[in-house]
Amino acid sequence: MWTRRRLYSTATATISQKSRYKPVIGLEVHVQLNTLTKLFSRCPTSEAPPNRRVLPFDMATPGILPKLNRQCVHRALKMARILNCYVPEWSRFDRKHYFYADMPAGYQITQNERPIAKDGVFGFWVFDEHLEKAYWKEVQILQLQLEQDSGKTIHLTESDETGPPKSLIDYNRAGCALIEIVTSPCFETAIEAIRFVQTLRLLLIHHNLCDGELHKGHMRVDANVSLSKDHIKGTRTEIKNMNSIRTIHTAINFEIARQFEILSANGQVINETRAADSMGRTVPMRDKEVETDYRFMIEPNLPKLVIKEEWRRQADEELEKEGKADFEWLRDVIGFDARSAVHIAEEPELLTFVKRCVRHKDSTVTADEILYWMRELKIIMQRSKVNYPPQRYSGRELGRFTEFFYSDFFAKQFTTLISCQHRLTRLRLLELLRLYATGEYVEDVLEFIEANSFWRITSPEKIDEFVEKSMKKDAKLAEKVRNGHAKSFNRMRNLIVDSSEKCIELEDVETAMRRFLDRK
Repeated sequence: MWTRRRLYSTATATISQKSRYKPVIGLEVHVQLNTLTKLFSRCPTSEAPPNRRVLPFDMATPGILPKLNRQCVHRALKMARILNCYVPEWSRFDRKHYFYADMPAGYQITQNERPIAKDGVFGFWVFDEHLEKAYWKEVQILQLQLEQDSGKTIHLTESDETGPPKSLIDYNRAGCALIEIVTSPCFETAIEAIRFVQTLRLLLIHHNLCDGELHKGHMRVDANVSLSKDHIKGTRTEIKNMNSIRTIHTAINFEIARQFEILSANGQVINETRAADSMGRTVPMRDKEVETDYRFMIEPNLPKLVIKEEWRRQADEELEKEGKADFEWLRDVIGFDARSAVHIAEEPELLTFVKRCVRHKDSTVTADEILYWMRELKIIMQRSKVNYPPQRYSGRELGRFTEFFYSDFFAKQFTTLISCQHRLTRLRLLELLRLYATGEYVEDVLEFIEANSFWRITSPEKIDEFVEKSMKKDAKLAEKVRNGHAKSFNRMRNLIVDSSEKCIELEDVETAMRRFLDRK
């Protein structure tokens, strides 16, 4: 039985054997703009039951003319700035003819030869658990074009009592504004491709250009994949309409492995369009041996789109006002590594907690220390069956402590403990984290430590007193320790640590025990 894990491992193993073959990958990312109305009609874009967000123009009713949505142009200019694209003085719209049931007019209004932006360069960090260190990658953006979306076709795979299988069409999406981002074929791995999409998604969400939910179709990715050998271009295949990071990663790896197996057997890769199934395997959709003639023509009902200088200035001013995205702030300002910054930014509750920690931390606490203790905190909370990250209180009633106050309060105690980590033993710090994460204490952690004398004991004389007292208290166990019994030594060490309220480090106890045994 095929699983995603098996698909990935098979593809990875095959790629590692591919000798002189080099993957060549290009992406086309379709971004659905989050404007209130569609690209050429005043129809709302809000969610609704099927076919409730449709106006006459969206259904290609004769005599209804398009009217360009100014907000779509504004968002396109902001995106062009983010991708460092050149914006010409004017662009135009074209008709791209093809006949699908979900395209009522029989053509799509898009931009072909004169897109709104082109020739961009976009840089991002590439990271993975299998890479020793992250590296910087720059991608050439060939063009950025405004276009209409099509409707959504739902295929009913099982027949019902009334007849054979059917396909249903929801036209709510028809006419919504898309921006298609076309990259050069400069990606060499699936990891590079998904890091590009991840980074782009976070930027688009931050700058309020797209809602960024891939599973809802807000971003749909096509990948062109081929294998070149000795600088000779291979035959490319296109993987259409991928709507999750996981699917993009798995499908590209699968396609590279599939093509390599064909070429290794002296076969020929067919120029075709493929889709990714639920397991991430690519399956044929249609061949592309015959180049499709889309019969492009200039859209006669729309004039040239002349870009005004004030529009460019407004886009620049908004971007400057919006500042860095959360992952950029975490990486460039706070000091998190690229992988952790993206991971945190993709998890809203985790991001909220980290922001509160950063607000409360002092200058001695580093980003690496926050990451380390967050990993420890996650283990503690999972073992205590408490939700991680700590956003809401799930234990006993705290009365006046609201959810926000408690999570903010805990973030402050958490960073305070990190700043005190060299004055506390590891075991005591972990125990304090558990107590506060589960809501057992609501007082300031420094006051709690002072009241219970929980600071680390470092004086050799005091440690020797704990050792001698414990050895005398449990004479039988002490005798086994003197006879060199390793398990008894560890047991006695743990008893001594417990007797000190976990205020002595394990290593210090071991040193003191050996010193005690040498004297005897």
